[in-house]
Amino acid sequence: MPSSPSTVTISHLKPPGPSILSLPTSVLSSLATPQSNISPDPPKDIPELFLSALHVRIPVFVTEQHCSLANEIDTDDARSWHWIAFDGTLPVATLRLVPVSGKPSNDGGGEEGSEQPVMEKEHLGVANGGEVEGDGKLTEPRHGATGMWDGREGYIKIGRMATLSSHRGMGIAQRLIEEALVWTTSHATDLSSSGDGVGKRESKAELKWEGLVLSHAQKSVQRWWTKMGFEVDEGLGEWWEEGIEHVGMWRRVRIVG
Repeated sequence: MPSSPSTVTISHLKPPGPSILSLPTSVLSSLATPQSNISPDPPKDIPELFLSALHVRIPVFVTEQHCSLANEIDTDDARSWHWIAFDGTLPVATLRLVPVSGKPSNDGGGEEGSEQPVMEKEHLGVANGGEVEGDGKLTEPRHGATGMWDGREGYIKIGRMATLSSHRGMGIAQRLIEEALVWTTSHATDLSSSGDGVGKRESKAELKWEGLVLSHAQKSVQRWWTKMGFEVDEGLGEWWEEGIEHVGMWRRVRIVG
């Protein structure tokens, strides 16, 4: 029986680094069932909190929504900040905040060679300019400036947000996202891109984060994201990832300090 939302605790994890990219499939498969005990013999170089996050993500995305297990961990995981909600010792909800990312580009309305962020797919981790499947469906968001984004400003991205089915409708996801966003307001430096580390930009020039937040939201829960203060960007279009339709939504937070 799930506890009351007031008894749920939230922890967060700094970027775990590239060691997570070598997690064997056997370990990932063992995380498909929600449970409090992470593993009888967890990999020594993998943070336990990251495994806790996977104990939510894999049951939700892989088992429930039939996303590919092979695509569940990507380079963004290595450099992201991760939030995990616990009901007692059971991990029940999670999300990640992907720091500012981009690379030199002349797309999006900027000058040749200017520093600009890159629109990436949330689950497949590629950015190839709005690819289209044989049935005409977009498989990633459209690139370039829109009516809501100038194509230049650095943004952070909320991703891999999931709640176990047993704990939905309790306000845990709302609390998780708000705590994460409150944290961002005083950690802009941690979320800006320095150009070094796994999955960061090819250029060494820093792209400063000034409060812009993107969500690649599943269209079926678009109204929920609207209630959380996010607004749909029609210019990014609608696209399909792992058979699930997505939209891009923005919110701006006020940086303090």
